[in-house]
Amino acid sequence: MSIPVLQKILLEGKTVAWREAGDGDALVLLHGIGGNSESWKEQLNKLCDRYRVIAWDMPGYGGSDGFGSFTPNVDAYSDTLAALLNFLDVKKAHILGQSIAALVAARFCVRNPDRIKSYLFAHGLTGLGSLEEEARDKAKRGRIEIFEALGPKRFAREKGPAIMSPDVSEEAREVAVGIMANVNPAGFRQAVEMLCTANLFEDTALIHVPSLVLCGADDPIAPEKICRSVVVALPDAQFCLIPGVGHYSATEDPAKFNQAVLCFLNTVGG
Repeated sequence: MSIPVLQKILLEGKTVAWREAGDGDALVLLHGIGGNSESWKEQLNKLCDRYRVIAWDMPGYGGSDGFGSFTPNVDAYSDTLAALLNFLDVKKAHILGQSIAALVAARFCVRNPDRIKSYLFAHGLTGLGSLEEEARDKAKRGRIEIFEALGPKRFAREKGPAIMSPDVSEEAREVAVGIMANVNPAGFRQAVEMLCTANLFEDTALIHVPSLVLCGADDPIAPEKICRSVVVALPDAQFCLIPGVGHYSATEDPAKFNQAVLCFLNTVGG
């Protein structure tokens, strides 16, 4: 099955790339630090029966330019997303953020409350912004030093399988690892910078739309305890534990992932 063609537009001096398929209410899919718009192949091809599915390449990933500044914050990513959705004439959307992109999706919700139909936190990270500066710097250095020491391909091969379910099929594992191996080092560094200053819990109380917290039962990066703390912090949230998947459930078991998303959207009139 093919994937929709990658499209590009120059916005505020930067190239922003995305893929889309389908018509109807917009469902915007934001990938994590090891992904790109190809991570959503199964959602672009399946959920497009009911939604206009839009999957971007986050700044610094895939076909999208990174930021001129080496230290972009979560607002910079949110503003780029807003510019893309303005160009695409998306007035209102369901916003799903996977992993680090859950931070971007949450900030977009807070900065654009009239444009949000629902918020979906998929195996999300909550950010390191609440840590003391020394601890943040240590965490940042650790992530970047490991990535740079291994390089993208070895990093993907060694670290990717460890955050997926041990029960994942070899085919799905290879797809996720293959996408991760193409991560742009500069984009990765900027995403880590954003992660280290962001704090999801600064935004959660301000997200007054129906929300879904998706958790993989085998996810070591966003474990159930963390995901349930996000449910408590959101004013109107449902929780869904997906069995037999890790951090990349949209690729590991797209049928389960898609069903969870569709069941939630059905409850909010999506």
